[in-house]
Amino acid sequence: MRELHRYLGFFLVGIMSVYAISGVVLIFRDTDFLKKEKDISKEISLNANPQELGTLLGIKGFKLIKTEGNISYFENGQYDASNGIAR
Repeated sequence: MRELHRYLGFFLVGIMSVYAISGVVLIFRDTDFLKKEKDISKEISLNANPQELGTLLGIKGFKLIKTEGNISYFENGQYDASNGIAR
């Protein structure tokens, strides 16, 4: 019974160390570690209302930062109302 307890303990120490390391990585994930930047272009309707862009693009917590002419800027992207392309 002692041998079984010893080998089971060795096995569980390995599993717990994997969970500990992955937990530390997940805690500090806001540091852009393991993140890749993607460039996504999506075509939506022309001259869309800037307040409706969040629902059209499917972005939760959408905030419009500023609008200059036909281009509306939001966090991590922009929308050009003249051609209907959001990046």
